[in-house]
Amino acid sequence: MAVSATRLRRVSQLDDWLRLPEGPPYYELEEGRLVRMPSPTRQHQKIVGRLFALLDDWVTPRDLGTVVMEVDVALPTGRGYIPDLAFVRREREADLLTPDGKVRGVPDLVVEVVSPGTHGRDRYTKFRAYWTAGVAWYWLVDSETLVIQEFQYTPEGYLCRATVEAGEVFRPQTLPGLEVDLAALVGATERRTSSKRTEQKR
Repeated sequence: MAVSATRLRRVSQLDDWLRLPEGPPYYELEEGRLVRMPSPTRQHQKIVGRLFALLDDWVTPRDLGTVVMEVDVALPTGRGYIPDLAFVRREREADLLTPDGKVRGVPDLVVEVVSPGTHGRDRYTKFRAYWTAGVAWYWLVDSETLVIQEFQYTPEGYLCRATVEAGEVFRPQTLPGLEVDLAALVGATERRTSSKRTEQKR
């Protein structure tokens, strides 16, 4: 369902934003103004989907909490975002997870997959916004290089706890015991191996 221009002009508060009909297009709310979300690339979708499946398969049998994918998150600072992934610990679910499937409050973890069209907002605008709201852990995943960075909240700013290159195993402090080989997860390892074999034959 398309959102009318008149309806958009009236959106300035979180409650208004949360009542917007489902996109596309999708919008986030920053300082009383709507920001239209760019369409994701296939690589972006693949990374988000496979990371969601991995995290969900990890936290669910351990009863650790809930992982959500591309769900409205209404922060107490008045900003509304649709992060690629978010995680809420079990003991906080009743306070944050709303009956309509959204998140109202501060997730324990937010994950943004950085694409060329979202680089500035993910690495600067949202980086600052999530810290200001008090999000404890923030992961940035580069969709092109497959580098993963894990940041932890401190009163002075986010502290980078890990920077993991493609092909290395990411062991997040956020979820001890979890291991993420992103290159293998999205099939990049196989593509690199195939490419090397082709070059050797030449």
